[in-house]
Amino acid sequence: MMQKAGIIHHSPPVPERRIRHIVMITVLLLIIALAWAAWWFFHERFYVSTNDAYVTGNIVPVEDQTPGTLKKVLVENTQFVHTGQVMAIMQADQSRLRLMRAEAYLGAEVRHVRKAFATVTQLQQLVASKKAALEKLEDNLARFSASLPSGATSAIRVQDTQKEIQVMQAQVTAEKAALTGAEAIVVGTTLSTNPLVRQAVAQVKRADIQWQRRIIRAPVSGFVAERASYPGIRIHIGQRLFSIVPLDYLWVVANIKETDMHHIRPGQPVELTSYYYGHAVRYRGTVEGLLPGAGSAFSILPPENATGNYIHIVERVPVRIALSRKDLRAYPLRPGLSMIANIHLSTQRHSVLQTLTHTPIKGYQTTIYDGELAHAKNLVLDIIRRNS
Repeated sequence: MMQKAGIIHHSPPVPERRIRHIVMITVLLLIIALAWAAWWFFHERFYVSTNDAYVTGNIVPVEDQTPGTLKKVLVENTQFVHTGQVMAIMQADQSRLRLMRAEAYLGAEVRHVRKAFATVTQLQQLVASKKAALEKLEDNLARFSASLPSGATSAIRVQDTQKEIQVMQAQVTAEKAALTGAEAIVVGTTLSTNPLVRQAVAQVKRADIQWQRRIIRAPVSGFVAERASYPGIRIHIGQRLFSIVPLDYLWVVANIKETDMHHIRPGQPVELTSYYYGHAVRYRGTVEGLLPGAGSAFSILPPENATGNYIHIVERVPVRIALSRKDLRAYPLRPGLSMIANIHLSTQRHSVLQTLTHTPIKGYQTTIYDGELAHAKNLVLDIIRRNS
């Protein structure tokens, strides 16, 4: 009890005040716990969330398909290119020489086969003439043999005719063998279907396609990335020169802990946010499918749990999530960006083995190579015509 200016104040005991504070804190914590429990029961238990999610898409490599020296580069990183647009041009002297050699070889083979057809015709006529001569000798021998008893023909003439028949028979046999050898090249074929000509045709087509591919074109439309081409460098087949990234078809791969995978099914809606735009921008997504294995199963060095000491690590399963095309047009994304994914578990319309993933209409394709074979065919026809 304190006294001041004639007024007496009664202060509560210290233990009573402490108890009151403890009770207030306890009630506050209880309210927070009940609120969290209610929030989890009515909302959070129907969602699986992860920030281990990333945007991915088709990164199309543009590789060299014919060896040579790079002459000119026409595009730069971040530039947008359309399908078929010229990206670089090669010097390609070696491919031009290979084409010239193939053209010469085809012309020579066409002339060789033409000669073989003519040789067959010549040998057929020669065999026919030899057979006619042989038949004439055999007729003469028959007459000479019949007139030999009467003395109209001498025995020497009969013997000479017999020798001439033997020589002619040998000549017929030799000419038939030569005809068989000549027919082996052309029998059952025409000039355009002959195996020798077709072999040379294939070489011309291959060389012409390699020559055409000295002009490096964009296989798809998209943004240029990873440019590794410079004028004057020597490049080889399979060397990557550019990458093209189409940004109109992207998806998200969310790596979900295996302990949270029990209720995840294809078809469930997903709400996504990106660190790129912040939480103010929300993307709508749909679970398309679950990859058939945990992430560690597809790593370069998969774990060997049967060796040494074993420590259990919760694995993550990659889940493919489709993005709304409308959202992507409004807020474009790029492969590799981080995402936060919230999967709604209330909808389980599909089996875990049923995937909703599909390729775009008509599949992945490019049209830049469609005219190559037609150009090569026209070149072949022209060579055959000029040598026929």
